[in-house]
Amino acid sequence: MMALEKVEKFTTSEGRVVYGLPIEAFPNFIANVYVVSDGETRLLVDCGSPMPSCSEQLVARFAEIGERYGEDIALGDLDKILITHGHMDHFGGLPFVRRHTDAPIGIHVLDRRVVSHWEERLVVAGKQLQVYLERCGLSENARTGLMQMYVGRKGFYESQEVDFLISEDEEPSPGITATHVPGHCPGQVALQVDDILLSADHVLSRITPHQSPESITLNMGLGHYLDALDKSAKIEGVRLALGGHEDPMKDLSGRVQEIKDSHDERLNHVLDYCRESPCSIADVSKQLFGGVGGYTVLLALEEAGAHVEYLYNRGELVAANVDELRDQEEPVIRYLAE
Repeated sequence: MMALEKVEKFTTSEGRVVYGLPIEAFPNFIANVYVVSDGETRLLVDCGSPMPSCSEQLVARFAEIGERYGEDIALGDLDKILITHGHMDHFGGLPFVRRHTDAPIGIHVLDRRVVSHWEERLVVAGKQLQVYLERCGLSENARTGLMQMYVGRKGFYESQEVDFLISEDEEPSPGITATHVPGHCPGQVALQVDDILLSADHVLSRITPHQSPESITLNMGLGHYLDALDKSAKIEGVRLALGGHEDPMKDLSGRVQEIKDSHDERLNHVLDYCRESPCSIADVSKQLFGGVGGYTVLLALEEAGAHVEYLYNRGELVAANVDELRDQEEPVIRYLAE
């Protein structure tokens, strides 16, 4: 197992403390959990995955807060649990956390059913993904393999009741404000604690957060994401941004611009490919990402599809095989740049 970095302490302009707890949500995949404390009220922001090893690390990280910084905090001391978005590496540890505390759980309304009706969500999203993969132009064997990987570890999680909803209209906890930033996930929120922004997976320090087309899940898609990037860059008073993965960011607006530039470059690549000849989403994915393997194949197909969808919705790509679309029940769309 890869070595993890230590717990880090960040102090806001108003004297509140944010502890960053890196934990291995999945093998070789680090997620950042945060504890916000003013000495009396303790908030947990995200909780890692449902993997038993991840839960063990979460407990160890809580102990490390006391060992390194002298503030003894346990899961049983929490006053609220805030979930930034409905992805398994951020909410999957809730069943474990619930064994130690009855602190109320909050999440944005557009991600509520993912936490509270997970078994239903897994079936419905799976059906939508199957249709998407067929339209991408994959063989039946390839689709079957990807669906098996998609289900994967998701069976470890059990639905949990959501106690309140996080919105921009009301502070989820005194002195903390939420900004709804959809795209990477429908209900993703960034949480501002004085001059520190917990940007979750909306803005990360090194990678461009994963995109998936809205044709699979509403309120995702590159269009929503780019709009939300502009929105987050306008949040005032941010000295430091802390992401759901990777490193702290001292220049939020600069990092936002870098991410936008990266997507512009990728969109131009897609247009170039589709000018040469009509391309399926599977074709575009291979051009963008090459010969990836394992679960990364699915991520690449979703990322490619999000960019194709964005260009198609804006009339920069058109369907080149209209006759096939008319005559076949589940046709593979082949896109051509105008």
